[in-house]
Amino acid sequence: MSDPAATTSVETECGPADAELFRTLWRGFGSTVALVATQYEGARHAMLATAATSVSMDPPSLLICVNRSASAYPALDARGAFSLGILPARHQPICAHIARAPAAERFATGDWRSHRPDTVSEPLPWLAEAQATLFCETAQSSDFGTHRIFVARVTGASGCLGDDPLLYCDGRFGRFAALEG
Repeated sequence: MSDPAATTSVETECGPADAELFRTLWRGFGSTVALVATQYEGARHAMLATAATSVSMDPPSLLICVNRSASAYPALDARGAFSLGILPARHQPICAHIARAPAAERFATGDWRSHRPDTVSEPLPWLAEAQATLFCETAQSSDFGTHRIFVARVTGASGCLGDDPLLYCDGRFGRFAALEG
């Protein structure tokens, strides 16, 4: 039986971390794929993100980091509200479509629905195939480097506990497999 801790690696001298080295090393950090969607001035916008994490349970909150060059960024910034969906691995084709499609065609695949929070005038799009969807309102945001960090309060939720979330690592979609023992 092979040693699960053994991996193919290339050791390098410790030196300054530039963007290319950081990108290369960070590709090995697997993350859950989050589907972020909003609607602003009647137009829907969606994107995939792996830079999403919980912040606090009281109040329920999370953060997402969005590149300011992303097509959905202006709407996310202006709207101040979004849905965040976690898709199960079996719906990888929907995520692959969203990742490749031009912004205007991202809603052509999947069962998209609308949620109208009490505090906003426009609905938020969300994908029915998600195992869980969180509806969020931006509480704070700040810029760092090429990205804007959005800290948001979770104002609503739908779904169930999933045991097979879609993951992304080293430029590929994948799934979680528990180790024996």
